[in-house]
Amino acid sequence: MKKWPLFFLIITFLSCSRSTEECIPKLSHVNVIDHQGMSETFSSQDRLKQFEEINFSQSQPYQKALRIYERDSNGNIKAIVTSYYPNGTIKQYLEILNNRAFGVYREWFSDGVLKVEAHIIGGNPDLGPSAEKTWLFDGICKAWDEKGNLEAEIFYCKGELEGVSSYYHKNGNLWKRVPFQKNAIQGCYEIYLSDGSLLQTTSYQKNKKHGLSKRFWNNQSLAAEEYFEEDDLIEGKYFDLSGALVSSVVNGNGFQALFGKEQVNELHEIQDGKFEGEVKVFQTNGELKCIYHVKENLKHGEEVVFQPKRRSQDIIPQITIDWYEGKIHGIVRTWYNNGVMESQKEMSQNNRNGLSTAWYQDGSLMLVEEYEQDKLIKGDYFKKGERIPSSYVHEGSGVASLFDKDGHFLRKIIYHNGKPTIEN
Repeated sequence: MKKWPLFFLIITFLSCSRSTEECIPKLSHVNVIDHQGMSETFSSQDRLKQFEEINFSQSQPYQKALRIYERDSNGNIKAIVTSYYPNGTIKQYLEILNNRAFGVYREWFSDGVLKVEAHIIGGNPDLGPSAEKTWLFDGICKAWDEKGNLEAEIFYCKGELEGVSSYYHKNGNLWKRVPFQKNAIQGCYEIYLSDGSLLQTTSYQKNKKHGLSKRFWNNQSLAAEEYFEEDDLIEGKYFDLSGALVSSVVNGNGFQALFGKEQVNELHEIQDGKFEGEVKVFQTNGELKCIYHVKENLKHGEEVVFQPKRRSQDIIPQITIDWYEGKIHGIVRTWYNNGVMESQKEMSQNNRNGLSTAWYQDGSLMLVEEYEQDKLIKGDYFKKGERIPSSYVHEGSGVASLFDKDGHFLRKIIYHNGKPTIEN
């Protein structure tokens, strides 16, 4: 049970009280919430003196604690809110000024290792995801991993990303260098490997790729050189480890290569500077894994997934899928590794709709089903080599007997109103 609105009422009330003459503010109110959600506020001098002797950075039996101080000589009311893990260790620390988040923010892992340190200049004076979304960061924000390794240094100016943000590998070497101007990437974005060698540089203008981009292999030989205009890929050359040209983009058309550690992982078709058309995905050994097509960043058209190649055997499909605007719509087919068709089903908007047929590995019929919007309407199920069904579903009700590719019995499924009810 959350009682934080009481904190805001207390701070608002104190904002209207008289200024104190003291240079060092004293506690005015303390509000604590235990791990059962119960809230209690203290204002008596005896109790406040006890709280002044407590180190709130150490383990506490609370879920949250808000300390509100008397108005200082400048008329400001300061407060500090801290939260705690169930094991009692401190989780978050936030400074508050005049009923808004203002000052140092820190966050820790449950074992006490510092996680985040930042400076806040505005936002809701509370802890939690909804309040954090309102905070305005200013200056440097640092983040560490659970082992205390520095992960990132991010610079802000009055709530906007400004300057060069740096991200680090676990060994401490620079991973990413990202220049920002008014919340947008502006300048040369650099990516480094954990050994310190340069992996990629990309020029940005107002958050869009604009200008030269280069990618390098581990031996620092050139893997790719591209030229962008406002995120459109205009020119590109892509090379393998030996320096041989793999693909290219000329005047906004061609194939862009995406790389793994030592090989080409994918080839993306580029049309008029944009990712559109055919995509080829490769195994680590260079064999073709699948081909699909993209339209407006969604799968659209036929996708073919190939079976792993065996010795001198030609590549054969394992599955084909018809896509329409990001949804499976059309025919889905699968094959056994001997090239015999395994199944074929009609799909509509990701749902089974129409005929669905399956065969045993020797090519004999296994089952024939008919669906309407993912509901089974009719089905005939055959033992291997037999022409008369061993079980059937009629008007959405019945029994489906299922067998493996060699004809061994697997299970029976009882259907009612087109949906499975009991499986044996």
